[in-house]
Amino acid sequence: MNIAIAPRFTVPTHTPAAERRSPMRRFFGVVGRAQSYRNIGYLLLGLVLATAWLTLLVTALSVSLSLVVVALLGIPLLLGTWYAVRAFANFERGLANVLLGEHLRPAPMASRHRGNVWVRLVAMSRERSRWRELAYLFVRIPVGIATFVIAIVALAVPVAVIWAPIEARRVDVFGSWSGSTELHDVLSLPWSWGLIPLGLGLLVISIHLLNGLAARCGRWSAGWLEIDRQT
Repeated sequence: MNIAIAPRFTVPTHTPAAERRSPMRRFFGVVGRAQSYRNIGYLLLGLVLATAWLTLLVTALSVSLSLVVVALLGIPLLLGTWYAVRAFANFERGLANVLLGEHLRPAPMASRHRGNVWVRLVAMSRERSRWRELAYLFVRIPVGIATFVIAIVALAVPVAVIWAPIEARRVDVFGSWSGSTELHDVLSLPWSWGLIPLGLGLLVISIHLLNGLAARCGRWSAGWLEIDRQT
């Protein structure tokens, strides 16, 4: 018996492949994506986190190690420092999850080791994962400063280009920026309005570059803080 099979008609839907076929939409669409601004926020937070980790870690380690020499009070302080390192690392994991879309599980705060303070301190000091977290936090300091500076420059330059012809016409003297009346005269010419679309294009390019930088930061953080990779 022959069974006739009706032809299948599929309704075209919007897919990522269709978006890739539109270069202009792909280029300018980055401005409307919420993820772009989460990425920029993560990069800008680098300076805040670098300052916090530098201050807290250096203070905790210096005070704890100095008190170990003169009193046994440094031993529980060192143990507390390991818990603080784990808490800071978990904060970094959560931040990468929320802003960068990573899927890092937090490490357990409680130690699996039992015993007195000294026994737990020695056992935790032998855990490679905690040393890895400590190293990550110290490396995060220069990385965070660098991402902050890159983000500020990448955003400030296009905004300055966009604002230049407007500012040249808003004030009588362009000296508020550069002290150069010649530059003021040049930017007051009609052609200078072309700097606005140029600056907008540069801004879109900057957002693409910052998205790429944030993606690399996410992969870098995952490589250091992924629990499955810790031993």
